[in-house]
Amino acid sequence: MKTSEKPVSAAPAPLASSTPAEPEKESLLQHLRTIASAVLLALCIRTCLAEPFEIEGPSMEPTLLSGDRVVVEKFRYGLFLPLRDHADINWSSPEPGDVVVLRSPADGVDIIKRVIGVAGDEIELRSGDVYRNGKVVPTQQLGKCTTGTGALQPGCRVYESKIDEKTFQFSTAYRALDELGGRVPDKHIYVLGDHRDHSNDSRNPAVGMIPVTAIKGRALAIYWSSGEHGVRWNRTFQRVQ
Repeated sequence: MKTSEKPVSAAPAPLASSTPAEPEKESLLQHLRTIASAVLLALCIRTCLAEPFEIEGPSMEPTLLSGDRVVVEKFRYGLFLPLRDHADINWSSPEPGDVVVLRSPADGVDIIKRVIGVAGDEIELRSGDVYRNGKVVPTQQLGKCTTGTGALQPGCRVYESKIDEKTFQFSTAYRALDELGGRVPDKHIYVLGDHRDHSNDSRNPAVGMIPVTAIKGRALAIYWSSGEHGVRWNRTFQRVQ
């Protein structure tokens, strides 16, 4: 007996899949997340840990020259958030001799200076000498100025000074500072530039004693240095004294 079979029809062709677009979308989102994480990490580092700062002008010669770029330690004294003109939190104060970056009360510009006095110190400037709590800060002359603006300034001399345990150098041609100073108030500091002839610092009444909330951080080291004659390799990776 014959049996009849229905012809088997061909299977329909599979529809084109739309799945390749989904991996592309996921890949794009992953890249965006990676970029966002990197930006957030960089912002956290810049805000809380370290920030670059470029030296402009002669106010810190011979310690720092115009064109030096330094790493500033941000977390040493407190938390100074971006777009703020003061620290929101302070957990410590600088020590005499520290080199700090701060927001100038005179014009709101970031400046870099050396701490000469802290809260409770009595600071006097007499005939070119700095007196701290009635005692002259030890100073000895090293020789002529050989770097930066000082090298072009007749009579400029480099001096070595010591505050507590910190030894540093400064320069001046005049050695005739006005008799300015006074007692440093609580939560304030008294600062001077290392080039005493070209520094807008606490001697200027518009600047005066600096509140510790204006301090952005402490200068640690020079990571790059360049001038009109090119890169100054001998200054690169030098610790800020």
